[in-house]
Amino acid sequence: MRSSPQSDSRIRSPAPAVSRGVRYLLLPIAVLALAGCGGDGDDSAGGTTTSGAAAGTPVTMSLVDYALEPKTVQLDAAGTYTLQVTNDGQTQHALEIEGNGIEEETDTLSPGDSGEVTVELTAGEYELYCPIDGHRANGMEGTLVVAGG
Repeated sequence: MRSSPQSDSRIRSPAPAVSRGVRYLLLPIAVLALAGCGGDGDDSAGGTTTSGAAAGTPVTMSLVDYALEPKTVQLDAAGTYTLQVTNDGQTQHALEIEGNGIEEETDTLSPGDSGEVTVELTAGEYELYCPIDGHRANGMEGTLVVAGG
């Protein structure tokens, strides 16, 4: 028994069918086109800041209540480094690096937020500390040493 056209529950498109191969070719193009439609590059809502033009070799640190972890950072050679910090404490913190003509810092980070600062370091010793009032005096400081070469 043949069903009548009115009882057919399938929906038919008036457009010609696109082959499966063409769909698979168009999908990556559409994804790339949409990727170019991102935001304005402002990551401030995520608590991340960058100082400097290009990202450097990452150096990961943790900010806890009144301590830097690690307290001493040793680097083998001069170059561009990105200090990536996470506030693992219960109060606001930031990280400042100072020495050899450099003075850069992250934005103030709320608990759980992360930030970064990219700097061009030469051989020598640099101070690391939290610039928020009283935090450095409470022990939130350390040293970064770049080997000569």
